Amino acid sequence: MDYIKSNSQPVSADYVFLNLRKRILKLELEPGTRISENQMADEYGVSRTIIRNAFARLNQLGLLTVYPQRGTYVSLIDLKLIGDLLILRTAVEKEELYELLSQRDEQKIERLVRELEDNLEKQEAYRNVEGYDLEFQKLDSAFHRAIAESVERYNLIKLLEDLMLHISRWRNFDVALGKRMPHLIDEHQRIVNEIKGGDFIKAQQAMADHLETISEIRDKAKEKYSQFFINI
Repeated sequence: MDYIKSNSQPVSADYVFLNLRKRILKLELEPGTRISENQMADEYGVSRTIIRNAFARLNQLGLLTVYPQRGTYVSLIDLKLIGDLLILRTAVEKEELYELLSQRDEQKIERLVRELEDNLEKQEAYRNVEGYDLEFQKLDSAFHRAIAESVERYNLIKLLEDLMLHISRWRNFDVALGKRMPHLIDEHQRIVNEIKGGDFIKAQQAMADHLETISEIRDKAKEKYSQFFINI
C-alpha cells in the first residue's frame, strides 16, 4: 500500500493528513465510506491522536463528515457546491484574462504564451490517458497558475485553494465519464490561442467553456455513481 512509508522514519502527522487527503481526492477512499481512528491508526502505524488530528483537519475542509454516535465518513460530493465553486473560479480567471489583455503589455503576453505553450507540450503526453492522472493534474494547475501570476493575482487562487479541493475530487468523474482528457488539452490550447489573438472577450469565453463541466456530466454521474453524491 503506497500510503505507508517504506522507510523506517516515523510517520508524521502532516504526512498522514496529506496522504489521507490524497486518497480522498483520488477516490481511493470513496465518498460515503466509513473510516475509523482505530482502522487508520493500524494502517499508518501511528497513534489515534495523530489520526484524530488528521480527521479534524479533513473535517474542516469538508472532506470528512462526523456523525455523532454513528462514526466518521468520507463526505459525499455536493454538486451544488461544485457548481458554485466553478462559477467563482471562472469569475476570478476571467478577471485575470481581462487584466492581462486590457493592459496590452505585449512582452508580458509573449512571456506567458511561451510558458503556456511549453506546458501544453508536456500535456500532450497524457492525451490518451483515461483518468485524471496525478502528473497531468500538476500541469493543469501550473497552466492556470501561470495566468494568475502573469497579472500578480495568484493570491486570489491561494485564498480559494482549500475550497478548490472539492473541484479536484469532482474532476475524477468529469474526466473519466466524459473521456475528457483530449478535450482538456484542446481547451487549454484554445485559451492560449485566444490570448495570442488579444481579444479578452473570446479568451474569457474559452476559459468559461473550459471550466464549466457540471451540466454535461451530471446525468452520467447520477446514473453510474449516484451513491457518491448529494444534491444530484
